[in-house]
Amino acid sequence: MQNGLAESLCHIQERCVGKLPFDHAGVMRIVAEIQRGRRFPPSTFALYYDLVPALLGDDEATVLALFDALARERPVDASLQVLGLDDPALRACRERYVRFMNSDPSCPFDFLPPAPEQIDAFNRQFDRACDLLRQASPKLLEEMRAIISQVILVMGSKGARMQFDGGSAYRLWGALFLNAERHQTRIELAEVLAHESGHSVLFGLSTEEVLVLNPDEELFDSPLRIEPRPMDGVFHATYVSARMHWAMSRLIASGLLTEEECAQAVKARAEDRRNFENGYAIVAAHARLTKTGRTAIESALSYMRQAA
Repeated sequence: MQNGLAESLCHIQERCVGKLPFDHAGVMRIVAEIQRGRRFPPSTFALYYDLVPALLGDDEATVLALFDALARERPVDASLQVLGLDDPALRACRERYVRFMNSDPSCPFDFLPPAPEQIDAFNRQFDRACDLLRQASPKLLEEMRAIISQVILVMGSKGARMQFDGGSAYRLWGALFLNAERHQTRIELAEVLAHESGHSVLFGLSTEEVLVLNPDEELFDSPLRIEPRPMDGVFHATYVSARMHWAMSRLIASGLLTEEECAQAVKARAEDRRNFENGYAIVAAHARLTKTGRTAIESALSYMRQAA
């Protein structure tokens, strides 16, 4: 994803040099930093995904403003930031983050900032969950830290028909949105981290081709949603269910859980298996898979067939 961003920005600046008065050096600095192995935050991807349609639409004023904002972007270090939605660090990109995360008109959410005490409580639980993963499933934690640079904490409106649990978006590569109050134990938090970072894994696999060829107008039952979803959504839900099952299995096998936590992980793992089996039946019957999609789902199926 990072390399693809660099290649596309390089192409864009080549086509725009001499035609638009933008900060050429600032754009090429991003390209050079990525080529040196540095990572850029989700805000850089979000700006890019607004820049491209603005360029195609000949919206020069918007294009120049987006180029200026891109030139101010800086790489991130290896640490994983946990930020409330109203954190000052997100001021310039907050509207864009919310818009890209809320892109499904069939399932709109009101994203609200959590209170400071909720952020503090989440951070304590997040540290405990990461410490557990570090001991029980270090590869999962390492992968998550390599992919995710920002965890954005949000709240939902009280009384809303549907409450947001967690999510990620292709156009916000490196961001993971979580509801600050819906993951009360380190088992719940470890599972949702495995779940949501799994979507980002699939996004990363989709840089060359999509996973499924079914049109979005075709809707199917989904194992993780109450409403029918396009096949791409069913595919994602099925794949991440296997990943959640794997994470829970690693925790159970670690010997690090209390009796109560072990019971919670066993229950979660059983539900993850049911969700995978239900989702895979739909994928197997109706999905038109690409080579990439087939490779991904067959790896998940292979794991689930040999797992306890």
